[in-house]
Amino acid sequence: MKPRHYSDFFSMPAKQPLLCLSLFMSCIAPVALAANSNEALADPTPTLALYQTVDNNTEPACAFDLPGYGSGTSVKLLPKKTCPKVEDKVIDPHSLRIRNVPIATRFLLTSVASCDKSEKNAAWIELETTRANASLEKLGIDKLWTYSGYVTNSGLDSNAPSRGFKVTAKGDPIKQGSLSCIQVTTSAGSN
Repeated sequence: MKPRHYSDFFSMPAKQPLLCLSLFMSCIAPVALAANSNEALADPTPTLALYQTVDNNTEPACAFDLPGYGSGTSVKLLPKKTCPKVEDKVIDPHSLRIRNVPIATRFLLTSVASCDKSEKNAAWIELETTRANASLEKLGIDKLWTYSGYVTNSGLDSNAPSRGFKVTAKGDPIKQGSLSCIQVTTSAGSN
């Protein structure tokens, strides 16, 4: 086969330069994507949402952003004080959804605003995540007490499976609408 000369390039049929261009682009695109891979692989923001079922079959929600991976922080969420009112009353959460939570995050849900499970008449449950981007799909708060070990429900509205949430300890069940405090503790980890 005879090697092509530079001047032959201009005499090529129109398809050949397009083929060269597409080959060139297929080599450049992966390099450009790799340069932005740190941004593309960032974990989504961990969130917790509470829902209250009301008479007109709607479910007003109250959402909280949670601490991210490696923050080593502990936060108390007080839905009855911070969530918007539902039908001019303090929210009475019936169900919850937690998504995109880092591994080794602990949750304490209690019926008392102090988040102290040893307080007299406190109902409580403790959960822990066992994987990155763990999710607890929409579930009635009172249903958490039916689990020992891993929570294996499918979401009430999405049928998506819960992944990486485990019940580690529980006391008396929190009555429907009585959730008052959620303490979330994220491990320090290393970034």
